[in-house]
Amino acid sequence: MTLPPFVRARRAALLLGVIALAAPQIGRATAAAGSTPRTVALRAAPDTVRGVVFDSVSNVPLVEAFVLAEPGGANVSTDSLGRFTVVADGRITKVTVYHEALDEIGFGALVAERPADATRWDGFTVAIPSMETIWDAVCGEPRPAGENGGVLIGSTRLPDDRTRVGGAGIRVQWEAILPRTRLLQLEERDAVTDSTGSFAICGVPNVGELAMIALSTEYASSALRVSLTDRPLRRVDVVMAPADGPIDRWPTLTGRVIAPDLQPIAGAVVNIDGVDSAAVTDSAGRFTMPQVPPGSRMLSAEAGGYVSGMQQVDVLFASTPDVVVPLERGLSIAGLEGFAVTERRVLRRDREEFELRRREGLATFVDTVQIREAGSLRAALEMVPGLEITTPSGETDAAKFAVSGRGRSLGVTSCQATILLDGFPATLEELHSVAVDQLAAVEIYRSVAYAPDRYAAFAESECVMLLFWTQFGLRP
Repeated sequence: MTLPPFVRARRAALLLGVIALAAPQIGRATAAAGSTPRTVALRAAPDTVRGVVFDSVSNVPLVEAFVLAEPGGANVSTDSLGRFTVVADGRITKVTVYHEALDEIGFGALVAERPADATRWDGFTVAIPSMETIWDAVCGEPRPAGENGGVLIGSTRLPDDRTRVGGAGIRVQWEAILPRTRLLQLEERDAVTDSTGSFAICGVPNVGELAMIALSTEYASSALRVSLTDRPLRRVDVVMAPADGPIDRWPTLTGRVIAPDLQPIAGAVVNIDGVDSAAVTDSAGRFTMPQVPPGSRMLSAEAGGYVSGMQQVDVLFASTPDVVVPLERGLSIAGLEGFAVTERRVLRRDREEFELRRREGLATFVDTVQIREAGSLRAALEMVPGLEITTPSGETDAAKFAVSGRGRSLGVTSCQATILLDGFPATLEELHSVAVDQLAAVEIYRSVAYAPDRYAAFAESECVMLLFWTQFGLRP
């Protein structure tokens, strides 16, 4: 039986409690062999503790984890096999493990406590619970054996960094390849945050990339990109900003772009969705972006000789911490230094293809300037030949509309248009949930037959096709 989303959200909020209980038990169970009767005197100093930190989600040792011994504060890092040895002046009663991977999956830290009667604490394991254990705790049903055995957990809050958003809808989407036809299919999962703003979505891909958005009647996030590259478990905390109405507080975002050797990268171009103009880093690799809309947004950076980088940034009303954007070095081809191979090459090729179709009279383009000049997205589309813009039955909001193809361009009375958002099929409700200032462009093809094959594959008729692109979707 599949649990309702709000039940899964409550279980996600309890996940940290599961970890706090699981880690000490693992330490006690494996340390029993090194214990002795209580009648044996315990030496006060010195003390040596040896163990292993293991990632049961990925089934690999946790390398370069920070291990802190208490009391005393002695610390070491795990080696390539996840092993550690801590030497302290006094008796070690607890070890706490920190690692960036733990932050990514929402654990924070792993804790193991020493059995009270153990004179020697050696050969024990501090481990992240397995995905089966986590799935059972969060999802309440057996984990599927297929590709969609991943779990996404997280929370929603407002830009004041205090107020949680209950009752918000969370939607994730991804591309799946159908096993028989090998065609791409868009799949999605939904959840609703509980009263603490927590959510859990079970059944996402074990590995891959997801598109994610948070929406409520009053608040919304930008479209976010989530990577499940190493583990089928990920925590994403989302900042939601007011969806409508004027913004009375415009934060300033600062940060720096660095190379793999931590050296600053000068001249890097930094963009963030919701802001039309880009920033350029100075000689110290620093950038400043004034008047950034609050909320969780995707920030990208690119520089000659480096592969473009993209990451989520939570823009708060108060001071947002400096953003650090690391870039990997690009490939050098034919000895040409500074030539980086990135996804933007694919984007340029796509746009060249569109320009060719437009010159042939097969496509039309609407950008943000045209939308602004027309006064609204609806008004801009009403000016495009071949489109019929109507108000859906029972709809009172004039800004919301339906799109059809006019008969004179297709030889029929009218037909329902195919709508894609950032390259994937979308409903009118999903389209209208996107703020106009987040839209970057609209491609209109007179017929699906004139659209690129990768998009035409989604159509169910030969009618007109509209490709709506957000500022997030047009960036690598």
